[in-house]
Amino acid sequence: MEVRDATAGDRAWLAGVLAERWGSTLIARRDALVDAGELPGLIAEIDGEPVGLATYEETDGMIEIVTLDVLGERQGVGTALVERLVALAGERHCSRVWLVTTNDNLRALRFYERRGFRLAALHAGAVDRARALKPGIPTVGSGGLEIHDEIELAWEIPPAGVAGHARTGGAADPGEVVLERVTEPDKAVLARLLQFYRHDFSAFRHDELAEDGTFAYRFLDLYFRESDREAWFIRHAGKLAGFAMTRTMPDCGAEVAEFFVLRAHRRVGVGRQAAGDLFCGRPGRWEVAFDVANEEAARFWPAVVASAATGPVDCTRATPSARTHEQVVLRFSTA
Repeated sequence: MEVRDATAGDRAWLAGVLAERWGSTLIARRDALVDAGELPGLIAEIDGEPVGLATYEETDGMIEIVTLDVLGERQGVGTALVERLVALAGERHCSRVWLVTTNDNLRALRFYERRGFRLAALHAGAVDRARALKPGIPTVGSGGLEIHDEIELAWEIPPAGVAGHARTGGAADPGEVVLERVTEPDKAVLARLLQFYRHDFSAFRHDELAEDGTFAYRFLDLYFRESDREAWFIRHAGKLAGFAMTRTMPDCGAEVAEFFVLRAHRRVGVGRQAAGDLFCGRPGRWEVAFDVANEEAARFWPAVVASAATGPVDCTRATPSARTHEQVVLRFSTA
């Protein structure tokens, strides 16, 4: 079997396959339509005959698998296409290969998970919204299951030059990620970092500035008065890269109250390492919540939690009546 890049001469054939398998070249995912007929593609061939097709899109240092089709009998075609896409991501120094599938597509879930992909996010109601863009999307799928949601799967590629696990405290080696406890003299630094964090949140929470030109954070003083709260600076290669703030819950578990990585240090594994070390440093029950509207958090937290959890992860959706904003809540335990 040979897997090669699609060329201009393959475009008519590629469009025909997409029209037959997907109804058209337009693919609805993540609340948008993409014309897969115009995307880069990979074609799997046996003895010169095409037996598989994948289309993909590269953005923000990540590769999205938009479509994957095996033509004819199973001969390892899907595996060959996926392996080539993962290899391509490594060659291009991408941090992630990802895709979405519908909640009824159990076959796709099994296929990707068996090849190393992990569940990364649930986009509730995404297919319902997509029908406004592409009305031909069916309402009932495999096994009679109603189709409402998109499930995101991802292959996270370890960043080059970043240590596998950071240690808490101490000097940082080049590329190392370190958690450093925030103390009273560091309060002003943390307060300034919180402004960047709150600014990011304003994109989907619509928070407004106070009259003094700052975003309010009413819990800051509590982290220096109450023993059940702790804050940590995140350092990457010795540079201040963000912070993590935790709170002990009434049931003696711990909650990630706030977590922030500066944009210059994102997409290289800094957040994954810092969060992983936070969980490993305090074994027991944990809770992480993120806003449904926060797409970056929806990609980040499920994958990180799945890697850290020593058992099942309980995922629930909290309505605004229980929390200020509609959120996804993940509960799990670490060893």
